[in-house]
Amino acid sequence: MKLKQVYLTAVEPEGLAKFYEALGLTVRFADRGKWIQFVGEKAAFCIASPAESVSEQSHNAVLVFEVDDLEMAVERARAEGAEMLGEVRDMGAHGRVAHFRDPLHNTIQLIQVASRAADQPSE
Repeated sequence: MKLKQVYLTAVEPEGLAKFYEALGLTVRFADRGKWIQFVGEKAAFCIASPAESVSEQSHNAVLVFEVDDLEMAVERARAEGAEMLGEVRDMGAHGRVAHFRDPLHNTIQLIQVASRAADQPSE
C-alpha cells in the first residue's frame, strides 16, 4: 500500500488554492470549481469541492510541508493571512517547525529539517 494523495474540502477550492500557491506550491491540474491538484514528489496534495469530496470541510488533518527557509516561509504564510499557532519550535536534530491555520482553519506545519536549519538561528 502507498499514499496516493491527501486533499482538503473547500466550498471555494480556488480561494484556498491561492493561499497554498502563495506559499510556494505549484498547481499541476485544475478542474475549475471542483478539484485542484498541486505538484508533489510522491503523493499529491489537492483541494476538492464538496461535490468531489467524500468528507465535509473539516479541521482534523495536519498538513506538513518541508521548506528550505523557515523564516521566509513563516513571513509568506503570515502575509497571506495564516494564523500562527505559537512560536517557532526547535526540535534539535529533527529541525525547526512552525504551526499555522490556513484561511479555512486547517492546521499546517512547516518544517525545516536540521540539515537546512543548521545555519539559521532558532527563535
